Amino acid sequence: LRGERLNRKQKIGFLNHLVAMHWLTKRNYYVFHNISGLGPCDLIALNDRGDTIKIDVKSESIRKTGTHAGHKIRRMTTKLQKKMGVKLLMVTKEGKCYFYKND
Repeated sequence: LRGERLNRKQKIGFLNHLVAMHWLTKRNYYVFHNISGLGPCDLIALNDRGDTIKIDVKSESIRKTGTHAGHKIRRMTTKLQKKMGVKLLMVTKEGKCYFYKND
């Protein structure tokens, strides 16, 4: 992306990663960020008890058109993410975070 500007969707995704890291840090996790931007998870969170969470951060999205307009867009983990125990951490447009239940 050298010399290119981020589009609106990329900016939201970038900011939501920061929100997710802040949220986890406030809950006493050490947060490790995937600097390559590739792979099955974005973050790894570790607490003092040794609990580890592999996390893929997603921005919560609402359908704008169609018969399901106004409903949240359903997210799913990939087969590899399921195998590795990766959890989806959703970030709302208001900046609230929660772990997605259907992964």
